Amino acid sequence: MDRKKVELLPYLSQEVVEDITGFKLCSYLVALEGWRRGLELKWYKDESKECKLDRLNSSTQGKFFSLSTKDKTHYFYRSRGDKVSNKAVRLVQNKERTKEYLKDAGVPVPLGDEFTDDKKLLEYAEEVGYPVVIKPRNGSMGKGVYTNIQSLEELKEALSELRSTYKGAVLIERYHPGKEYRVYVVGDHVVGATNRIPANIVGNGTHTVEELIEKKNEERRENPYLAKKPIKVDFEVKKMLENAGYELNSVPKEGERIFLREKSNLSSGGDPIEATDELTTEVKQVAVDTLKALPSIPHAGVDIIVDPEDARKCVVLEVNATAEIGFHLFPTEGKAKDVPAAIIDYYFPETKDNYRSYAYFDYHSVVEPLKMWSTEEIKIYSILPEPYFSKKYLVSGKVVKVGYMTFIKRRALRQDLFGYAQRVGNDIEVTVIGNNIKELNQFIDVVKKGSRRSKVEKVVPFEAEPIEKPFKLGFFILNENY
Repeated sequence: MDRKKVELLPYLSQEVVEDITGFKLCSYLVALEGWRRGLELKWYKDESKECKLDRLNSSTQGKFFSLSTKDKTHYFYRSRGDKVSNKAVRLVQNKERTKEYLKDAGVPVPLGDEFTDDKKLLEYAEEVGYPVVIKPRNGSMGKGVYTNIQSLEELKEALSELRSTYKGAVLIERYHPGKEYRVYVVGDHVVGATNRIPANIVGNGTHTVEELIEKKNEERRENPYLAKKPIKVDFEVKKMLENAGYELNSVPKEGERIFLREKSNLSSGGDPIEATDELTTEVKQVAVDTLKALPSIPHAGVDIIVDPEDARKCVVLEVNATAEIGFHLFPTEGKAKDVPAAIIDYYFPETKDNYRSYAYFDYHSVVEPLKMWSTEEIKIYSILPEPYFSKKYLVSGKVVKVGYMTFIKRRALRQDLFGYAQRVGNDIEVTVIGNNIKELNQFIDVVKKGSRRSKVEKVVPFEAEPIEKPFKLGFFILNENY
């Protein structure tokens, strides 16, 4: 991954989301945005009695939370808030019913139908004309989707593969070429659009296809969103290689790009390219109209294919009411789009102009007690939506291995200050963080006092500076061996 091509949001570094992946990442991003604005944040072991969000039998642990002001509370599951109705969630799971709603509203969708009888499906394919697409009626994340099927023989083969794991109704549609986008809509606005490129590798004249796939997967593991979404060598990948005249041990030429899948789902190895500015006004309006055609779904992800001959035209493939949003903030190319901010703006418009702190909290310490069923809910320490400042002290004397840093940590937390202490040679560096400069400057009295076994000889204070990079909630001793 060429990091020079990627521009992340200033408050989201790799450290902030370390080891948070998948749907939990979506939850954390939305929760963090609200919390940074000063909203009260609570995480729940399970659904609250006050709110039941349809989650299709998925776990809520680490993904169900609430944000509150003094006057109101909203509940969230992953990226979805409680203004997205349970009816809408169940509706968009049924791709054919969703298409009916969209067709009735004049939203362009692919020609197609659903079948439980495979013989009738094969007959219908002849009527529609090849190429076609097949997919489960209630599928998600691209599972069981086979695209650009060119013949009856290929269709039979794909259907056989699908039936090995799925026995329900199958949707067949006319295949539409063109770029595919996941468009995130909030209210009347498109707030992010990602061009999803199918799983691919680029040859270097040295490594085999198999080695290039592993190399690509190593790059994906560096991306918080893609870390748990590797390219897997399966039926579809082998078929694509075969059709392109390659095997796993083939060595592609320098610069030669080989696509490994037809479908562009990121969960199966696709690349997310930020592309909001690529979309025409007409296509963006189709995305907005899509949600308006459905009951009570003010924000969601819309999958669209844009006509390669006319960028003003497109077809809507499906709608995801609980869409993943991580790739909008961690693309492999382009500038991140702040989808969480747009979601919080919608639910809490009164906080739109609030200052956003650069603070973040440790998600894993929240999840662990919920996973262990040791508590019903966890409230995160509230912060003020105000700028925070850091003050640094360099301390000399008898301060190493005498409990000095533990003393500083205890006193800082008592005063609701954050920061860290670390050993620098025979000295100790103390950094305290807070939103009151006077209080930070007065902390020098604590620094000079030290622990009972310490003897502070010299303290060099540095000027307080505004914090414009992420910092972790709490106070930490960075050198364990002190």
